[in-house]
Amino acid sequence: MEEISIVNAFATARIGNALGVIALILFGWLALRYANAVRESGDANIVHKLLGSVFVLSGGFAGYNWSIESQNWYVGAANALSDLKASGTEIGRGSESFVAQYAGDAATVADPVAIIFWVVVIITVLMSLWMPKSN
Repeated sequence: MEEISIVNAFATARIGNALGVIALILFGWLALRYANAVRESGDANIVHKLLGSVFVLSGGFAGYNWSIESQNWYVGAANALSDLKASGTEIGRGSESFVAQYAGDAATVADPVAIIFWVVVIITVLMSLWMPKSN
C-alpha cells in the first residue's frame, strides 16, 4: 500500500467518525430533553426514571467506546505508515510526525478528557431525572 492510499483511507474513515460525533451529540440532546420532560411532568413514575437512566448510561457507554474507536483510527493509520517506512519506502515529513505522535499499541481506555465529558453528561442527566424539583 502506498502512503497516499493510507492517508486517503484514514481520511475516509474520519467521515464515518464525524457521523458518529453527530449521533452522539443528538443522543446527548435527546437524553437531556427526556430528563427535562420527566422532571417537568407531574405524571412521571419510577419506570420513566429507570428507562431514562438506562438510556443515558447506555449512551454514555457508547460515547466512551466511540472515544476508544476514534483513538484507534489514528493508531491504525500511524502503524500502517510506520510499517510502510519499515519496508523501505520513504514517507513524507507530515507522515513522519503523524507516526511519531500516534504509532503504538491500540487504545483500550478512553482519553481522560472524553471520560470527564461523559461522566459530566451522565451525572447531569441523572440529576435531572432523580433530584427533587425545587419550586
